[in-house]
Amino acid sequence: MKIKTKLSITLFAGLFLLILPLFLVINTVSKTSDIIYFIKNEQSVLLKLSTDLNSDLKDNESEVLRAIILNKHADINSVLSSFTKISKDFQKLNNFVNNSNIKSDKLHKIISVLNRRIVGYRAVHASIEEAINSHNEIDIDDALIGYNSIIKKFNDNLLELTTVVSDELKQNIKEVQESNAKAQFWIIFSFFTSFILIGFSVYKLLSFNSRIQTQLKRAEDAEADLKQLQKQLLKYNDDLEEEITRKTMELHTKIYTNFISAMPNRNQLLKDMHEETFNTLALLDIDKFQQFNDIYGEEIGNVAIRMSAEFINDFFKDKKYSIYHTSGDEFVVATNRSDLEAEADFIDEINGVLERYKKQEFKYEDDSFNLIMSAGLSFSGEDKILAYADMALKDAKKRNISLSIFDNKGQLEVDYKQRIECHQRLLKAFENDNIVSFFQPIVPIQDKDKDVKYESLVRIIYEDNVIAPSLFIDIAKKNRLYSKLTKSILQNTLDAVETYKVPSSFNLSVDDINDLETMEMLFNKLNTFSYNNLLTVELLETEDFDDYESVEKFCKDIRSYGIKIALDDFGSGYSNFTHVLNLPIDFIKIDASLIANIDRDTNAFIMVETIVGLAKKLHVQTIAEFVATQEILDVVKDLGVDYAQGFYLGKPDYIQNHLDD
Repeated sequence: MKIKTKLSITLFAGLFLLILPLFLVINTVSKTSDIIYFIKNEQSVLLKLSTDLNSDLKDNESEVLRAIILNKHADINSVLSSFTKISKDFQKLNNFVNNSNIKSDKLHKIISVLNRRIVGYRAVHASIEEAINSHNEIDIDDALIGYNSIIKKFNDNLLELTTVVSDELKQNIKEVQESNAKAQFWIIFSFFTSFILIGFSVYKLLSFNSRIQTQLKRAEDAEADLKQLQKQLLKYNDDLEEEITRKTMELHTKIYTNFISAMPNRNQLLKDMHEETFNTLALLDIDKFQQFNDIYGEEIGNVAIRMSAEFINDFFKDKKYSIYHTSGDEFVVATNRSDLEAEADFIDEINGVLERYKKQEFKYEDDSFNLIMSAGLSFSGEDKILAYADMALKDAKKRNISLSIFDNKGQLEVDYKQRIECHQRLLKAFENDNIVSFFQPIVPIQDKDKDVKYESLVRIIYEDNVIAPSLFIDIAKKNRLYSKLTKSILQNTLDAVETYKVPSSFNLSVDDINDLETMEMLFNKLNTFSYNNLLTVELLETEDFDDYESVEKFCKDIRSYGIKIALDDFGSGYSNFTHVLNLPIDFIKIDASLIANIDRDTNAFIMVETIVGLAKKLHVQTIAEFVATQEILDVVKDLGVDYAQGFYLGKPDYIQNHLDD
C-alpha cells in the first residue's frame, strides 16, 4: 500500500513538471507581448515624437538663420510658424509622456526641463523677432547669441531624451531576453526532472510488478506445497492416531507404573482406592535400605528393589490381592475382603512373606545379600487406611518388631498426631529462640575441694511449659532438625560458661560427629572461645560407633583444645569397655540402669564395683547417674565413684538458679 502511494505521488509530480513548462511558456509569451506592445505603442511613439520635435527644432533653426540673413518680415512669419509647430509637437510629447505607462523618473525630469526650455525659447524668439524688425545688427547679434544658447540646450535635452528612450527600450529588450532565458531554463529543468521521475516511476512499477509476479509465483508454489502437505497429513493421520495411542499408553504407564519394578505405583493405588474400597491393607518397607544403598551403590540398590518386587509378586501370585510398589523401598498389599477369617489369613500371609523374605538370599553378579522387611497393617479407615498402615509401620520400626497392626482404639493415630504437634512445637521453638539449656549439677563426692560440674541438657519452652527431650529428640532426628538442635545447645553452653565461669559439659552423638557442618561450626567457635578448659564433651550412643577412625580423630582434636571427654551410659553395652581402652577418655558416666537399683541389686553393685576398679586403673574418673536417694548416694560413694548426678543432688534448671542457691 505504501509503495502504491509513493508511486502515485511520483507520477503526479512528473506530470506536474510536464505541465509546468506550458504555464511558463504562456507566462513568458504574455510578458513578451506586453513588452512588445509597450515598445510598439509607447516607446516607438515617444521616439517618433521626440524625433519630430528635434526635426521641428532644426527646421525652426534654419528659418531663424534665413530670416536673420535675409532680414525679411515674411521670414519672421515663417519663424513664428515653425515655433508654433515646435510648441504643438512638444505639447503632444508632454501629453503622451504624462498619459503613458512609462515610469522613468529621468524621462519626466527631461520633459519638465524641456517645458522650461519652451518658455525660454518663446522669449528668445520674441527677442529675435524684435531684433529683426529693428534691423539693428547689434541687437540681432545679441539675440542670436541667446538663441544659439537655448538651441544648444534644447538639442542637448532632446538628445538626452532620445538616449533615455533608447535606454528604456534596451532595458525592456533585456527583460524580454532574461524572461526568455529563465523560461528556457525552467522548461529544460522541468522536462528533465519529469523525465527522471516518470522514468523512476516506470522502473518502480516494473519492479513492483516483478515482485508481485514473484509473490504470486511463491503463492502458487506455497499452495502446491500446502496441497502436498495436506496429502502427507492425510497420509500420516492414521499413523499419528496410532502414535498418540501408543504415547498415551506410555504416559499412562509412566504415571501409574513404578519405573524400577514395573509394578503399579502409588498413583495407581490412589486411583484404585477411589474406585473401590480397600478394607484390608499392608504397607511393607525394607529396613535400613538407605544404608544398603550407601554400601552397595544405587545401581545394585535398584537391582535389590526389582528382586524384592519379583519376590513379593511371586509370593502372592495365587492370592487375590492387589500389589503396588508405592515408593523406593515400600510396597502395598491390599484387598477388599472384610470377614474375620480373611483378616486372620491376611495377617498370616504378611507374616509369611516377611519370614520368607528374611531368609531369602539375593544374588547379583559377585554379590549376595539378605534384606529384612517390616510391615504395618490396617483393617479400617476407608480413605485413611493407607495413613493408618503407615502409622502401624512406624510403630513396628519404633518397637523393633516385624509387624504392627493399627489400633482400632486410635492410640496409634493419637501418637501420630502428637508427633505432628511436637514437630510443629519444635519449629516454633526455633523460630522464637525457645531452645534453652537446663543445667544439672555433677557433684564431687570423694574430694570436696573439686568444683561442681554441670551438664547442659536441652529443653523446649512452649506456652510457659518446659518440654523434656524424650518428647522431641526422635522427632528432631526424623525431621532433620537434630543438627540444628545441637548447635543451639552448644551456643547456650558456651554462653553460660563464659558468663558464669563454671565447668560444664554438653552432649554430642555419633550423628553430630559425622555431620561436617556441625563439626565446622563447633571448631570455629572453639577457636575463639577463651574457656575451653572448663568444657567437657559427653559422647552419646556409643553403641553406634561403627566408624572408629572418625571418632578417634574427633577425640584427639577435642583434647588438643584442652577439652575433656566423657563416655555416657557406660555399662549399658559390651562395646563401652572397648571404647574406654582405645579412646582418650577423661570420665565415664555409669549408666542409670546400673545405679537406679544399686542399693538393692547385687549384680548391679558388682558391675559398678568392677567399672570403678577398671576406671581407677586407667586413671579415668567416674560419674554415677540417676542418684535419686541418699541410700544410692551412700553406696556409690563407698564404691569410690568420683562424682554423682541425679535429682537427689539437683534437678535440671537454669544455671543462674543453681548458682543463686
